[in-house]
Amino acid sequence: MARIVRCDRSRPFLIQVGGQNVAICACGLSKNKPYCDGTHKITRDEEPEKLYAYDDQRNRSVVQVKDEEGNAVNLPSETLAD
Repeated sequence: MARIVRCDRSRPFLIQVGGQNVAICACGLSKNKPYCDGTHKITRDEEPEKLYAYDDQRNRSVVQVKDEEGNAVNLPSETLAD
């Protein structure tokens, strides 16, 4: 089943493992998950009120979610604090 996963964070989580800094992907776009590959940089100019989708080549499209009757759905604005 396909899913839309909302990722509002535009930078990685930095953690320490065995005395080394490790960047964990938080944007959902890394091709090296769970590690950050820097792809979050392409999300910096996203508008906060829009929903975006990225294809395998990291091309971005604006997405409009509609209900069963074809009416536009406004998504909730809650976000995970950075």
